[in-house]
Amino acid sequence: MNTDILNLFSQIVQAHHVNCLQVEPDFSNLYKADMELRYKLYSDYDYSGLEYLIQQGCHVGEIIKLTDDFSLILYIIRIGRASLSPVSRDVVILAGPVLETPPTITQIQRTMARKKLPDNLLRELQAFYNNVPVPADLKAFEATIVTIADNLFGVDHTFRPIPGEGGLSLESAPDSLHLNESPTIAMSSIEERYEVEEKMLDAITCGNQDKASRYYTLFKTYRITPRTDNALVNRKNLMIIFNTLCRKSVQKGHVHPVYIDDLSTRFAVRINQARSMSELDAIDNEMVHKYCLLVRNHSMKNYSQIIQRCITYTDFHYAEPLTLAFFADMCHVTKSYLSALFKKETGGNLTDYIHSVRIRHSLLLLNSTTLPVHVVAAGCGFTDVNYFIKIFKRIHGVSPKQYRSQMNKE
Repeated sequence: MNTDILNLFSQIVQAHHVNCLQVEPDFSNLYKADMELRYKLYSDYDYSGLEYLIQQGCHVGEIIKLTDDFSLILYIIRIGRASLSPVSRDVVILAGPVLETPPTITQIQRTMARKKLPDNLLRELQAFYNNVPVPADLKAFEATIVTIADNLFGVDHTFRPIPGEGGLSLESAPDSLHLNESPTIAMSSIEERYEVEEKMLDAITCGNQDKASRYYTLFKTYRITPRTDNALVNRKNLMIIFNTLCRKSVQKGHVHPVYIDDLSTRFAVRINQARSMSELDAIDNEMVHKYCLLVRNHSMKNYSQIIQRCITYTDFHYAEPLTLAFFADMCHVTKSYLSALFKKETGGNLTDYIHSVRIRHSLLLLNSTTLPVHVVAAGCGFTDVNYFIKIFKRIHGVSPKQYRSQMNKE
């Protein structure tokens, strides 16, 4: 089987956070077509209607857009054997389900009444719908499916919509189905959301921004039932929760609490002061990046207690007189031992680290004040302004004065 083409198509669909299912020859996995909704709702639902539609009504060169009476949209694509040589049979792909828009509580209740579902399933159905993807632009998503199918399978495809008049095709009347006693409709989706959340937070703990961003994008596709009728307040509440989760993850990454508290407090203030969704979007885009950066810049996970103590002291007492002898005395070890240990664990020497911290703080003063260079030097722990200029130039390639001039122009 030409699995490369099928895998590529599936990967493109899944990149939009939409499920993509290759139907088994015996149709044994059709229960996954609707994210197992009917399979979990009813004890005797067999998906035979969908099987019949695939066998008799789905043809090569068309994409069936099936909207069922739970408002779920499923795309059915038959791929001809000629496109999958040397395969001896056609292959059917199911993309979805998706929603055009998230249903309101009233709409869910209407669906439940039409399907004769008991009122106690409302929260389960809400949770289920919250986990069904809602493409930002459904028409654009559908255009993507058509374009990719045309190019990969060598056939021009057209859409054939089928209105939902009875489930995934000709579904049995509600009275003929037997409801499970305690259907856990949303359990697998909730478990999946928690798994994605855990992977996202683990990536933040490791400072892996690319991985964390991918999982965060996926995590945001899982909608959480609103706590209030105010969309802005709901969004703020979720972002405050996410800020707290990030803070705990970074703490697991062995970043000093002072750095964590500074960043999380700044985000909390900005979230609370935001007056629009666009302001929250700007914060949202920064959070994963800034927390991952915090881990990369300040994690002491692989350092011994001695080196952690030296780094932490330098970070918060950089303006004081700091030398190798000072730290050796503070840690009750010899200078040669401390120097070798610092080099082994960090890859650099202690004096260079002290310089880097002091220069980093000097950048802030040069950017945000008009203080003379010698005052900036003294404020960052350099007693000799010429030595400060020498170190600054070695690290940044220009003098402090030239750097300030460049920043002012920008």
